Amino acid sequence: MGRRLLLIEDEISLRSSLKKLLELREYEVAEADDFNSAVKMIDARPFDIFILDLKLPDRNGIHLLKEFPEEMDGKTIIITAHATIPSAVDAIKNGAFYYLEKPLDEELLFIQMEKIYHYSKLREKNISLKKELLYDHPSDDIIYKSQAMAQIISQARRMSQTSDTIIIQGETGVGKEIIAHFIHRYSKRRRKAFLPINCSSIPEQLFESELFGFKRGAFTGASKDYSGRFVQADGGTLFLDEIGDLPMNLQSKLLRILDDKMIFQLGNKNPQKIDVRLVTATNRDLWEEVQANRFRKDLYFRLREGMITIPPLRDRKEDILPLCRYFIKIFNSMYDKNVKGISKGAEKLLLEYPWEGNVRELKNAIKSIFAGKETSTITGNDLVFSLKIAPSHSPQRYPPLEEYERSYIKEVLKAQNFNIKKTSEILGISRSRLYRKMGAIDIARPPQG
Repeated sequence: MGRRLLLIEDEISLRSSLKKLLELREYEVAEADDFNSAVKMIDARPFDIFILDLKLPDRNGIHLLKEFPEEMDGKTIIITAHATIPSAVDAIKNGAFYYLEKPLDEELLFIQMEKIYHYSKLREKNISLKKELLYDHPSDDIIYKSQAMAQIISQARRMSQTSDTIIIQGETGVGKEIIAHFIHRYSKRRRKAFLPINCSSIPEQLFESELFGFKRGAFTGASKDYSGRFVQADGGTLFLDEIGDLPMNLQSKLLRILDDKMIFQLGNKNPQKIDVRLVTATNRDLWEEVQANRFRKDLYFRLREGMITIPPLRDRKEDILPLCRYFIKIFNSMYDKNVKGISKGAEKLLLEYPWEGNVRELKNAIKSIFAGKETSTITGNDLVFSLKIAPSHSPQRYPPLEEYERSYIKEVLKAQNFNIKKTSEILGISRSRLYRKMGAIDIARPPQG
């Protein structure tokens, strides 16, 4: 039959009639009448579709979605005799595909089930495409061929089995968040939240309330309680990207949280116990930041119970072409194109280009080609346009990197009317790094007014 379905419903008559209808449609139906029996069945085998009653005898059906986010996400139809807008919103937020009120509209139920089955097959196809490109080192959605990345993956897998705090170092765009997510996915916390936060994107005055939360009335504008990111990640993994941008006054509080496993929300005198694994990332040399008194030494050593350093893409050139082929397959699907390969001239350019923006820059370069691409092969001319390099297949005829970089940054700044935030997002670098580059290559911001 091939379509495995778990029907979780405590009302015997409805469960029995539904099972007969489902089997007539050639579904292979397993049954559970409460939360605990459903847990045992999901642990024992995979299912393609779940029909889940919102109110079970021992627990609310939403708890089951939270218990098995990977297994049930996008595969679950909630059914209930007590439909409310808040419960529907809660169900969809936690991964339900559809919410259906009893008595059931059977035709609508089967339409939504067919959609789930169709979408799950598309997901499986995407996963199989990724696996085709993993070569000798299979590792989910991390595409690589180099020995350097094989060692990184091996190191990350070992660290996933510990509870250590970890620092992931590497230039912007090398894939630090992907490695952090990989560590979470292989850890004992994988069924709980993985919550990424970019420290450079949060205004300094909002850091404390964003991370630790607050009670209603704690400050002007605090109209309701906010749990904060640490509480939201409780039981799971909190990923703090660009940890070097964390203000000094919060560094001491973060150290105390790591030691005490408790937080104080703004406006709340009572501490709240938390169980969060912290993974951090930085594109800076944090030890240099410590020596320059911009980062606390005690926090640095507390964070680096584990350390992973991801090399830049230009130092692991074996990964460039596999990544290109992966991105081509992704964008073929996204843009309904049929690009089949890369010319030898394009391969040469790809391998010789410096990739200062690393994997992110490579992805954006391939993506920009697809918008107007009509032929089936990516050529050197496509890359010349995409990367704004000299129209030559010969590396010695390229302009010096500093000249190219200055021209390109200035072009983007002008196009964005010198809006630093938008320009940094387009270039794939932090605002602080953009300011440093503007200073180094002598680009001044025009006077205002």
